[in-house]
Amino acid sequence: MARSVVPALAVWASAGWLSLPAYGFAATRPPAPGGPAAAVRPPVPGGPAAAVPHREAGRPPGRPGASGSRREGIRQEVTRQIEQAPGRVCAYRLQGVSAGGFLHVRAGAGHRHAPVGRLRVSDGGFAGSCAANHGWIAVRAADGASGFASARYLHRLDLSGRPSLSCAYRLRHVHKGGYLNVREGAGLGHVPVGKIRPAQGNIAGACTAGHGWVAVDTADGIPGWASARYLRKIP
Repeated sequence: MARSVVPALAVWASAGWLSLPAYGFAATRPPAPGGPAAAVRPPVPGGPAAAVPHREAGRPPGRPGASGSRREGIRQEVTRQIEQAPGRVCAYRLQGVSAGGFLHVRAGAGHRHAPVGRLRVSDGGFAGSCAANHGWIAVRAADGASGFASARYLHRLDLSGRPSLSCAYRLRHVHKGGYLNVREGAGLGHVPVGKIRPAQGNIAGACTAGHGWVAVDTADGIPGWASARYLRKIP
């Protein structure tokens, strides 16, 4: 079981791994150089339903925003929903969204609510409530925006059997400015959910490695596994 993620939604970064099945919809393809501002992937004749764009995942121009007081109200509501199940903050990654795309974070649980932020595939993992509210999950985006995202595009990380992080490590063989991927599972076949950087200093991790991988948390508190080859245990 993953250890609780710190204050109501601290997120995660580090070394490489994770995804869910497409649910009949896909995000729009990011615009090509010199192409239209919102190029949409056309449906493939006879192809899977996932080729059809969905209004919730996309790449519209401009950046959503909200007033300071409104953002604070949304943040408090998201925090309230997470605190309904103490110690049960869960970790997620996007699924069914193209590599350069994003998923809207909305002010409330539903399409009628305005976007207040974005979750991007490149962000890796992020924190959210473990229970859905009518198909929507309270989350916190990498840019700090709190709100709700469609559960259809979220894949919960399976952290069952994960050991406690009672030892400390430092990175090794990672140059300054570089990073080590943190993956969803113990192996290169798992997708990255975050990164660990040399500047992070000491890293909490399991005291023993399993098949060359150590359970760790990213700087943002996202749980995962990192290659033991790049970790030096601190006595």
